Amino acid sequence: MFSQSTPAQLIRMLALLVITLVAVHHCQPLLDALAKHATNGGCHQQNMMNDEQPMPHHHMH
Repeated sequence: MFSQSTPAQLIRMLALLVITLVAVHHCQPLLDALAKHATNGGCHQQNMMNDEQPMPHHHMH
């Protein structure tokens, strides 16, 4: 296994993060897919009742 210094690993991870963020920002289909996934789950989920009105939700932080 190769030995790597911590600053070198951090620089590589930061570069990977920046490249990923730029790619997502400039790829509209990917951005749309991520936005749809975010609204379909978690705190952004749209719960519909029989009358098709969104249910109120409370954030428990």
